[in-house]
Amino acid sequence: MKSIVSSSHQFWQSKIPLFGIVTALVALAVITGFSLTSIDVFQDRAHWVDHTYQVRSNLEETLSVLRDARTAARGFVISGQPTLLTAYAASKNLVPARIKSARALLQDDPEQLRNITTLEAMIATVFSDLEAEIQLRKESTDPDQAIAYVASSQARAILDGVRTEITVMEDVEKGLLAQRSSEAAQVAHQTKLLIVFGTAVAFLMLVGAFWLLLRESRQRQSADKTVLEMNKALVQHASQLEATNKELESFSYSVSHDLRIPLRAISGYARMLQEDCADKLDAEALRLLKVIRDNSKRMGELIDDLLTFSRLGRKPIAAAEIDMKGVVDHIIEEVRRRTEHDHVDIVVDTLPPTWGDRSLLQQVWTNLISNAIKYSGKRDQPVVRISGENQGTETVYSISDNGVGFDMQYYNKLFGVFQRLHSADEFPGTGVGLAIVHRIVVRLGGRVWAESTIDEGATFFFAFPQK
Repeated sequence: MKSIVSSSHQFWQSKIPLFGIVTALVALAVITGFSLTSIDVFQDRAHWVDHTYQVRSNLEETLSVLRDARTAARGFVISGQPTLLTAYAASKNLVPARIKSARALLQDDPEQLRNITTLEAMIATVFSDLEAEIQLRKESTDPDQAIAYVASSQARAILDGVRTEITVMEDVEKGLLAQRSSEAAQVAHQTKLLIVFGTAVAFLMLVGAFWLLLRESRQRQSADKTVLEMNKALVQHASQLEATNKELESFSYSVSHDLRIPLRAISGYARMLQEDCADKLDAEALRLLKVIRDNSKRMGELIDDLLTFSRLGRKPIAAAEIDMKGVVDHIIEEVRRRTEHDHVDIVVDTLPPTWGDRSLLQQVWTNLISNAIKYSGKRDQPVVRISGENQGTETVYSISDNGVGFDMQYYNKLFGVFQRLHSADEFPGTGVGLAIVHRIVVRLGGRVWAESTIDEGATFFFAFPQK
């Protein structure tokens, strides 16, 4: 009986390596099959992600070409230089190719095809108006008549409609991009997990079948290999970070120097013309000079805000306990001194202290208080209320106003760069302030959100974990 048991044990022991090999080969075959399938799916998702980027790029190029055409046409009407007609014709000739390319890219999306048809009709209307302006300038003996016609033309309004239509189409593509990028990332993640864990299982089976005594040694080798790969990845990541930092520094230098110098020149020459040649220019020319100066000023503000936004990610955080009441009182005094809305009633309730970076929090309060004053300043009795309280594990701060408010259906655009929910003519600004607020609060470990009703004001909240 003992001999039979011993023989049976030896039999099964002799079969273990074969069983391990067969199982490992089956596991490897299954892993290979799933990996190839996952790679095909990932490539398909990556193709559609690239397709979405092509569509967005095409739309931006179309809008840029249309702007160039309008600028050249208006320049000809004003100056009468024939070279501008050449530039206009060149830009106009590029549009059909852009529309044709967009149609080819959007064959898979009926909704976007309808949008591109609408866009094409609007663009045709724009060019029709521009052609009328050019023809009037050619035929008219009085350039002022053509210029007056340009001032009353609907081309600008239609161009704004084109810009809006393109924005709508880009929003659709952004949604598709987010969906497709998410799918691609998910497939890539699943493929990595399958390869890593499947290969590890097959490897362990082989080790268990043939070299049980060497398992510990093999595991150490595997661990060393993993560490080596991680070290390589860290070195590569560090190189990428260094390159990114250099690009950011180059960008900051370019913005602060290369862009500012010509901007100052434009504004300066416009001011000189406005001051020195006022008696030689008509009202429309003086108005256009003022438009140039105002837009130069606004571009300078955009550059400053972009620099502030880009520097936030690199600025070291000096964490300390902050007296929020003192910070807010100081900001209110500064904001009142810089604005014309002295009649705004600002009520400051209890503000608990928090833990964070003082300079960054000052930027947050400055932007939020300035916005509250700006959007409520046109009320007969504008009121801004600032408060804070401890809620559970968080300290929540809020700033409310009784201003114009905003439509909550556009909430997803609220904290985006250059996303404005009100026109710049009605409420001036660059559209970067709330993006800066969001980036600072998130970087300090908090969260920010808002609630609003149109014509009933808005309330902005931000919260930090209690120390």
